[in-house]
Amino acid sequence: MSTSFKKRTLFSGVLIASSLTTMAYAAQPEQGITVTPSIGYYNADGNRQAGNDTSYSIGVGYQTNSPLALEAVYLHSNANKSGRNNDLDQYRLDGLYSLPEFTTVNLTPYVAAGVGVTDVDGDSNNLLVNAGGGVKYAINNVVNLRADFRLVKDVEDNHLDNVTSVGVQYNFGMPNQQASN
Repeated sequence: MSTSFKKRTLFSGVLIASSLTTMAYAAQPEQGITVTPSIGYYNADGNRQAGNDTSYSIGVGYQTNSPLALEAVYLHSNANKSGRNNDLDQYRLDGLYSLPEFTTVNLTPYVAAGVGVTDVDGDSNNLLVNAGGGVKYAINNVVNLRADFRLVKDVEDNHLDNVTSVGVQYNFGMPNQQASN
């Protein structure tokens, strides 16, 4: 097992363990549409044609009135390797589950998982599954800074990639329906 994989596993375990210790501080997220542009680093499996490179993504989601949110994500990376420019595109549908907020510092950890397809240079559309998590820092009721880490498993070609990203999440809440009653 590679050292890099062990570090990612340890980081994920620490994130989850620290999140579970805050269960008493639950806060209800605001229901509505979210838009999250992000930049990051795509670390491709060594056996993949694509290399490691910067990436950008855009996610459009829906936050329910519970800790659960759904998000459709498009991610692109040039994924250069051996002087060859490889266009890597991902289309994902992810579920995010917000853990209780650290109320003193406005941090909300979350876990995420989803499915989608990966396309490298238009050669193939392989099924992928992903899992990971991150943390959101609430600047105000509308804007969050978001840091995210995902393990991405290419089911058909048996590649394990990872993506680390940071972004800004904009929340477009639903009008309070009880006020109209």
